[in-house]
Amino acid sequence: MYQKITNKQASIDFISAMEQKPFEKRASLKSQKSRRNKYCVVIMVCLFFFGALSAYAQDSKLRVAVIDIQPADYRLHGTIAKEVTGTLTTELVNSNKFRVAERSRIDQIMRELGLQSAQDASVRAAEIGKLLGVHKIITGECSYSIVSIRFIDVESGDIEKAVTIQRYVYNKRGKFQRELGSQEIAKKILDELFK
Repeated sequence: MYQKITNKQASIDFISAMEQKPFEKRASLKSQKSRRNKYCVVIMVCLFFFGALSAYAQDSKLRVAVIDIQPADYRLHGTIAKEVTGTLTTELVNSNKFRVAERSRIDQIMRELGLQSAQDASVRAAEIGKLLGVHKIITGECSYSIVSIRFIDVESGDIEKAVTIQRYVYNKRGKFQRELGSQEIAKKILDELFK
């Protein structure tokens, strides 16, 4: 008889446990969903934070425009002036430290203002810079032996820095060795401007 009561008690315990299991499962599922939702919220906040940080980093880059370097004599120095302008723009972009205005946008603004040359543009640099939405403008001239560059602040219109690069390399005795290429000139300009 003792065994019958024990078996009966065991079956009652089993039945009550079975009745409670669905509730425990539901509670367990709810807590799992709650944890999953918390993780999703944390992940979304992290993604938003890193996205905002990335956008801030992009906006914190210095915005510059490179206006064509003007040759002293277009027939003699026009090619090197264009090459230095193009290489300087490429080097600025590849450094990943600057946001550089697109060449076509610069040309469009210059046409709208009725400017014919980089010389005209350097006089109205602040106005061009504001229309382009840049902080600084890089412009200059190229002659037989030198490339002169000016780094102009758009807000004030002041020349912040001026750099002169010798196009030809001479040895200690003053004997000509070689001419610098446009890439070497552009790198020297950037080194001098941003050291």
